[in-house]
Amino acid sequence: MAIYGWSDMHVDYPQNMAIIESIPKNQYAKDSLLIAGDVTDRLDVLTLCLNALKQRFADVFFVPGNHDLWLHKNDFNCSIKKFHHIMALCQRLGILTEPKKIQLDSGNSAWIVPLFSWYTRPEFGNDSLFIPKEGEDPSLRIWSDNYRTKWPSLNGEDPACYFFNYNQTAMTQFYDAPVISFSHFLPCQELIFPTNIPIEKIPRDIIKPYTNDPYPEFNFTRVAGTSKLQQQIDKLPSHIHLYGHQHRNKVIQLKGKTYVSHCMGYPQESQIGPTGDKRQPLQLWPMQ
Repeated sequence: MAIYGWSDMHVDYPQNMAIIESIPKNQYAKDSLLIAGDVTDRLDVLTLCLNALKQRFADVFFVPGNHDLWLHKNDFNCSIKKFHHIMALCQRLGILTEPKKIQLDSGNSAWIVPLFSWYTRPEFGNDSLFIPKEGEDPSLRIWSDNYRTKWPSLNGEDPACYFFNYNQTAMTQFYDAPVISFSHFLPCQELIFPTNIPIEKIPRDIIKPYTNDPYPEFNFTRVAGTSKLQQQIDKLPSHIHLYGHQHRNKVIQLKGKTYVSHCMGYPQESQIGPTGDKRQPLQLWPMQ
């Protein structure tokens, strides 16, 4: 009995859905799976994927990512409304979106704590993970969230603040075992950069476009995450935190905690990465 993590499945691609459906139903039958967002923007496909995973794992936990909250013409007029629809859908399917204590075969246990989130853009305040990039386009014209997410129900409130407050019930709960938390977005700047860059050399003033940068005008740090998440991770306190969003897989130790990214990603991306085969979930606990 173990706890696994996965994110950014993007099962809109038939190749990725085929990976889910190819998992033997008895392989993880006693295990738990944490899904850190970006499954699909289509509710019918989300239902199919979550049902398929529920048939293969004892418990499935889920937090939406930005793609999951994308809107369609005949869908919703607000991403918050779609979020709550997804929460109700998860409840009907038996997908877990609240903290739960998991008992392991060893007699040990761990708490799973979903953390809902969005990113803080620099114009919304100091909780942004923003670092300026030389030659960037501040308008982020190529960023699809600009056109496919809408927040009229928030009346101008930062979505990151909304989800920070949404997590407050989990923050006040008592945890009597190790905590494994997970979110879609990143909680700190250190996670943005490759693990081969020493923390003390991470740029704090301006990012220089690298050789063969496919989108030199795009600055990911504008939409990477929020330090509000880090506040909540520290408060839990989490032993392990799983996140997604960037498709840059890694396991890194920061301030006594283990941060893990294990994204399936797009079919054109490499199948094998620093955390192993991205076509299989990664075991988080007990850590191998």
